[in-house]
Amino acid sequence: MISDATALICLSRISKLDLLKKVYKIILIPPAVKEEVLIEDKDGYISIYNAIKGGWLKVINPKRKTKIGLGAGEEQAINLAIEKKDGIILDDAVAIKAAKAFGINAVRTTTVIFAAMKKRIITEPEVLKILSQLIEIGYYISSTEYSILISKLK
Repeated sequence: MISDATALICLSRISKLDLLKKVYKIILIPPAVKEEVLIEDKDGYISIYNAIKGGWLKVINPKRKTKIGLGAGEEQAINLAIEKKDGIILDDAVAIKAAKAFGINAVRTTTVIFAAMKKRIITEPEVLKILSQLIEIGYYISSTEYSILISKLK
């Protein structure tokens, strides 16, 4: 699985970065995403640094350099997903549309949380707590999307 910066930043800030490892085993990120997430003074730096050092968060430089009008991290991540024929974790609506236009399976950070629940890595109450923590740190979930997510717990 390939990841853009948002999932890494948000999950590390709430001490849940390990969910990515537990759900997907290995996460690939391009250099531009590493630059976005590995900033010493930012919350979550240590867990991201340790994930890279531990080898389950791997930095891979995409050979493809297709410009698609997105940020450097998103473009490199999508190019890497095309190359590796793998899915991608993205949270930006425009980036998700771009990934899907290339036939890439794109999932959101919230999808990772529900995948962890489905695999019995976390419980339903933990899902609610994690969603609340994400919202508290600024992860945007519309009220409609939140209702849909909550209905999946019932």
